[in-house]
Amino acid sequence: MDKFNSYISNIPSDFFKGLCLKYGSVHTYKKREYISKEGDIFPYWGYIESGIIKYTCYNAREKKEYNTGFSFTGEFMADYPACLYNIKSEISIQALVGCRIYICHSEILKKEFERSIENQYIARIAAEQMYFQTYSRYTDFYRLTPEERYRQLIKRSPNLLQLIPIKEVSSYLKITPTHMSRIRKSISLEKQTSTFVDK
Repeated sequence: MDKFNSYISNIPSDFFKGLCLKYGSVHTYKKREYISKEGDIFPYWGYIESGIIKYTCYNAREKKEYNTGFSFTGEFMADYPACLYNIKSEISIQALVGCRIYICHSEILKKEFERSIENQYIARIAAEQMYFQTYSRYTDFYRLTPEERYRQLIKRSPNLLQLIPIKEVSSYLKITPTHMSRIRKSISLEKQTSTFVDK
C-alpha cells in the first residue's frame, strides 16, 4: 500500500510469504473482528491475502483506544516481539474490513531462522527495519506538528484515505477527527490559493 509500511520494501518479503503459504492455514475474519487482543498470548503471524488490519493499544488513563498501525493486502500481520517470544501482547489486532489471512505459528518462523546463516541475516534485517520504522514514528511525535505528520503521511501514502476512514487515520496520528478535518480544509484552501495565484 504505497509506502505506509516502508520496511516491507527493505526485507526479503518472499521468504516470509513463502513460509505462510507453505505452512499456514487460511482464516477469514469479518469487519471489526479481533484476530488477537491486548493481553493475549498469540504466537502467530500471517500473510494478508486480502483485506486491511489495524493494530491498537488502550490508554487506561484516557479510557481510549489508539491505532498504532495498519497492514494491507500483500503485507504481513504480527505483533512481532510477542509472537516470537510467546509473551502477552501489548496491542490488539483487528480486521478493519473483511480479511483472508494465512496464519502461521511462530515456531515455524523460529526454526527457519535457525536453519542457516542466511536466514539469520533475514531475521536481523526484518527486526532492524521494523525498529527503524517504529523509531521514526516515535520521534515524529516530538519533532513534527500534527499537520506536519499528516502531510508526511499523505505524501508517503497518497491513497490512504480512500482505504481507511478518517477517524481511523486521525487516531493513528493521535489527533481528533475534528482537528484532522481542519488540517485537511487548511491544506485544501492552500492548494486553491496556490492554483489561483499560478493562473
